[in-house]
Amino acid sequence: MPRISPLIATLLALAFGPSLCADPAKDRRRPTEFGIIFQMGYAGDHFPQEPKAFETLLQAVKAANYNTVLCKHTPWREELCRKHGIKMMVDLLVGDHHVYKSPEGAEKLCTSLRKSETIYAYHLWSDRMGGKVAGRNRDVANVQKWDPNHATYVGDYKASEIPGLTNPDLVGYYDFHWKRGGHWRHLLRARDVALKTDSFFLKYADGAPGRVGVGNYNRVLYTISISVACGLKGYTFHHTGGEIDKKTWKWQTLGEDLAKVNAMIAPLGPEVMKLGNPKAVYSTPISITAKNRPTGTDPAVPPEFKAIPEDSTTRILAGEAVMGLYQDPKGREALLFANHNSYEGQTMNLKFEGKVLGVAIFDRTAGAWKRLPLDSGKVSFEIPPAGLELVIVNR
Repeated sequence: MPRISPLIATLLALAFGPSLCADPAKDRRRPTEFGIIFQMGYAGDHFPQEPKAFETLLQAVKAANYNTVLCKHTPWREELCRKHGIKMMVDLLVGDHHVYKSPEGAEKLCTSLRKSETIYAYHLWSDRMGGKVAGRNRDVANVQKWDPNHATYVGDYKASEIPGLTNPDLVGYYDFHWKRGGHWRHLLRARDVALKTDSFFLKYADGAPGRVGVGNYNRVLYTISISVACGLKGYTFHHTGGEIDKKTWKWQTLGEDLAKVNAMIAPLGPEVMKLGNPKAVYSTPISITAKNRPTGTDPAVPPEFKAIPEDSTTRILAGEAVMGLYQDPKGREALLFANHNSYEGQTMNLKFEGKVLGVAIFDRTAGAWKRLPLDSGKVSFEIPPAGLELVIVNR
């Protein structure tokens, strides 16, 4: 009997197996937009208090390819967000809307927002939980009862405690890996939680891991690109105060770095949201580190990742990348490739086994799919430094 590729087996299971979403209410709550979230801190009211200044900030936020703001809710802020096509992630760790210190106020607010199309999600936690996962499960359950139409978000450090969440909509984590290490380990842990709980995962990322205005953009984009290949559905940056001038609301150099990252990710957002969570994540062997330095050993798959199976119908002949395996709504193979190198581009040479009708890559500049030349099942394309590319295979 001929062997069936793990890739094909996965796709057959998806096509004929039960739906992964066991909770229709969760499916309704889940955001449909890839969240690029601007914040100025949480657990307090850090945004402009005057409507004119808040609106000026929203205009700057939108121009920098953010589509969501994390802040305390007020009716006039919600209205201005609606006016400018910006979603609001409502901070429920603030004052009279605090989810567990003022549950009556939080319930009143969440109930009032059930029908709002401007709400992205509710922010319930973004730090170490200190063993108090039960409290976060309580908060999630309460908010889901108060507003069954919008997602809840709970994040922690290193994705270490989110595995204890019982019914989350959005989970997340931070690690600041360029300075503290553990990037791949924490990332794949968050991806596992999202799969097991039928949720999506977000990231609270370090916005300044490198030299601002020089290599910082590369390092931040690398973090986000690798994460998106592994299933990331949104991110926010740690607020340092150096992103934007609070008098003029004009971006400073750090803010410009982050806007460039957003510009690379935003065009892919709608396509990424169609794919759900990855069915598998693989890596090629690497000879060069993310810092563009030789590993000093023979090329090897990083131990946190799995190698592409030998009998896979997708083979990487050249190029060093993480590959996220997905299925698009039409049942086609969707592959997200993230560059392992922050500072140098990669030429990816792929060979697809079996009958292939066509291969296309998403052109972020045109916002459309572009057919790749196919020669005996082989295709080639470029991934920019620290970048990410999405490929569809039609069999």
